[in-house]
Amino acid sequence: MKLFFAGLVATAAVACTVAVPAQAESAASVQAAPVDPVKALKAQLVSGKGVKITESSGITVDFTTDDQAMQVRVNTRTAGTLAFGKGNVAAADLHVRMSSRQKGANPPYRVIAEGRNAYVTNAGIAKALPSGRSWIQSKASGNGNTILGAGVTSAELQFMVKNASEVTTGEYQGTAKLADFRHDKSAGEGDVEFHLYFDTRNLLTRTVVDTTVYPDSDSTAYDQMVFHTDTKYSGWGAKVKIAAPAASKVISEKRLNTKTRQAVIKAGYPERGPF
Repeated sequence: MKLFFAGLVATAAVACTVAVPAQAESAASVQAAPVDPVKALKAQLVSGKGVKITESSGITVDFTTDDQAMQVRVNTRTAGTLAFGKGNVAAADLHVRMSSRQKGANPPYRVIAEGRNAYVTNAGIAKALPSGRSWIQSKASGNGNTILGAGVTSAELQFMVKNASEVTTGEYQGTAKLADFRHDKSAGEGDVEFHLYFDTRNLLTRTVVDTTVYPDSDSTAYDQMVFHTDTKYSGWGAKVKIAAPAASKVISEKRLNTKTRQAVIKAGYPERGPF
């Protein structure tokens, strides 16, 4: 889920130069769900296990320029595998495709993430790189590797389950304020609606999260932003091992010259990097 927000906000900024505020969320008190899927999830978060995910995400930004209403929409589709460590996602192997209403679809790319590193490739990127190299390495800074925030964490799931009510067997729905959902009172105004779907073992099969963010009183950069994330899970408990590409196949993003950098971006490498 963190990967979705980070990637889409960066892409939206490139597309329309809209300033994106820090996000936060707060929850409405609703009848608590009578299941404990958090324990079921935590039991899966052990080294050597993993899960497959398929995620469709979108952000729509409405803003006004010279008294004219404008809109930017960016969509992302992500599919692949998460490998767990002790209590978290330790590595990811994902195929990502992004598109916008203004620019159309970008070429898809593959990203492997582990630790603070992300390695990106596709056929066009490999062709543009120096002979023998086929992957570009980028290193995360700041708060760490956002790619490893794909999917729902146990803390996020615990909050949603606590603030959800049962719609039908195995399906729950809830709402929250943005500040409570993100545990950040400094965030702007916003509302979150979420749906959770579980199998007979109380393991997630799907999460749908819709977030609407409004500007604060001092901001005129946009009228509202709407985030949509629909994530499906399968193959819980499967044995998973994700390894970084061989060092001989990798080149650091920092070592790309201007010509090569332009070529790999045209081939699908994210203009602002994979994080």
